[in-house]
Amino acid sequence: MKVPEAVRRLAASRLLRRAADATGDTLVFLTGGSLRDRLLGLPTHDLDLVVDGDPRPAAEAIARRLGVRCFPLGRPPRVAWRLVTPRVQIDVVGLQDAAVEADVRRRDFTVNALFWRLPNGPLFDLVGGLDDLAAGRIRVVRPENLEDDPLRVLRGLRLAATRASLRLTAETELLLARAAPGLARVARERVGSELQLLLAGDGATRALLAAARLGVLAPVLPGWQAGVDVSAAAALAGRLATLRRGRGALAAGAAAAAPAVLAAPAAGFPSHWDETAAAAALAAVWPTRAARAAVRAAALGEALARRPAGPSARAIAVEADDDLAAALAWAVARGSQPEAAAAARRLLAWWRSFAARPPLLPGDEVAALLRLPRGPARAAAVRELRLAQARGEIRTAAQARRRLAV
Repeated sequence: MKVPEAVRRLAASRLLRRAADATGDTLVFLTGGSLRDRLLGLPTHDLDLVVDGDPRPAAEAIARRLGVRCFPLGRPPRVAWRLVTPRVQIDVVGLQDAAVEADVRRRDFTVNALFWRLPNGPLFDLVGGLDDLAAGRIRVVRPENLEDDPLRVLRGLRLAATRASLRLTAETELLLARAAPGLARVARERVGSELQLLLAGDGATRALLAAARLGVLAPVLPGWQAGVDVSAAAALAGRLATLRRGRGALAAGAAAAAPAVLAAPAAGFPSHWDETAAAAALAAVWPTRAARAAVRAAALGEALARRPAGPSARAIAVEADDDLAAALAWAVARGSQPEAAAAARRLLAWWRSFAARPPLLPGDEVAALLRLPRGPARAAAVRELRLAQARGEIRTAAQARRRLAV
């Protein structure tokens, strides 16, 4: 979209006009990614608003106008007020040092440092953001801003991954590499949140290859240091990102499995998959339980990629249980066969049907036949019987009893 047309749409936006009307004489600006994406002609479901003065009264006024509530985020002196409507999320903050110029100078990248005054403009561009948008450049506003918040290193990669028209400049890459050691002091939750968004982008492969080449992930994921070949992992991330843009269980499974890509170098991927090493590596940037689930799904996916159909695949499906969709998504992305997705859906449908069936023998009968007390041995026997049923080795209760009697 050309800038004049984008400006006309900004001025004609009913939502922006309602926000301006609600705040009266208060200066209100649209900025950040929500303005950048509108100028690029991309759909967006958020508004980043900056107001001159205390943001709370402005946020409350907009909330009343829209019939929703607002709540604070962060800590003084930088508190944002968030409003959530069925169609859009709105964040309202105060203008840095009560001046547009000061606010612009503290921002991360020039394409995020544009300001549109509600409701009719003008558009403020103090650092060449419009030219960079037109040229597809991701350029740092000031190197110091990366040092102030090293998470912006990942935001640069994420921007390159999620906006196909934008690329990191050579100078920006150098600045990201220099600031990357600071990521070691950033909270795990913030790092994980940025990486989650990066992995969902169309350009996830390109962004991860750049991250490896520059070594910017090494402070939090040592397997991604410069010089390590991560091309297979980066390609897998791209295929998972494509898969998750679909619908159904495989799309949801791709989103659940995607974080395991970050642990791929530690796991020994693509030649093998060390689940313990992968879980330990991913836990540095991901909640521990979710990290274990993702790398387990990847391990099962590796097995399914080798055995996509037949009795062995059905046994793996039973073993995977609720992680099956994620394991299948990994297996589909791992392989190159065009029929892999169809085979995965058939296996998923089979598992759902199988899981709804009662076991051939209740656990108490299994324990009695084998003279086992309650405990791990009994659970293992029940599990092995269920796997044998999944493989088609036994189909009736009588066959199960004969198997246990052997």
